[in-house]
Amino acid sequence: MLLAGCAGTPETESAAPDDDLLASTAIVQRMQPADGERVEVAPFSRLSPGGPLAQYWEPYVLQRSNPLTAYRPVNMEGHVCVEADATNGYSALQRLIRISPERHPVVEWSWRVPRLASDAEAPSKRPTPRARLMLAFHGDPEKLDFEQRVQLRMAKAVTGQALPYSSLIYAWLKGVPAGTVVPSPYTERVRLIAMDASDSNLDRWVEMRRDVREDYRRAFGEEPGDIVGVGIFTDVDGSGAPGRAYYGDITFHSGP
Repeated sequence: MLLAGCAGTPETESAAPDDDLLASTAIVQRMQPADGERVEVAPFSRLSPGGPLAQYWEPYVLQRSNPLTAYRPVNMEGHVCVEADATNGYSALQRLIRISPERHPVVEWSWRVPRLASDAEAPSKRPTPRARLMLAFHGDPEKLDFEQRVQLRMAKAVTGQALPYSSLIYAWLKGVPAGTVVPSPYTERVRLIAMDASDSNLDRWVEMRRDVREDYRRAFGEEPGDIVGVGIFTDVDGSGAPGRAYYGDITFHSGP
């Protein structure tokens, strides 16, 4: 299947319709951008521990054969939040929503990463994020070159679902200086920004605030399109140990 996806020519690829190339296209067609001064994407603190998640949050499976990470509301030392239990899990939790980075450029969230035995070890050359806040963006498919289009079609063939134009991921990356833009080893349409993952931030709640528009410009060198999805993602640790993290509310603001 992968070889067949690479066998086309630029002429045949450009002749293919772009309507189904990006998952973000359908979202911007059916959703209006969120309104108001604040966009409460994930009011997790209002959930009931042990109860269900809101219906608009759903699993995002990177590969259909992978087991799911368990996401559930819990009370963590007085904080009602969502626990991500990746004892043997490799899935994210996402909400499809349309947000304009021009109108709501600032995102705030909190997370808590527990200490693992592997934290005493030196970080690997390619550390695995322990916690991630993922933002998916729409964009003009005409800006994608032939290779990027092929990658998107291959990903859809393998996973069974289309991908957005681009993704920006705020990641708890041990051993990487905070603020560093890290390219994905799999596709140039994904960029990670390392958050402070120092030992002093383990086992405590950390409040985060970022200017998404500025981070996107720095990561991709262009203006961002609308955000079309927000997700949290914890999977098995790079050392093979079960992954675990806790996520608080996620809110977008008009600034400053």
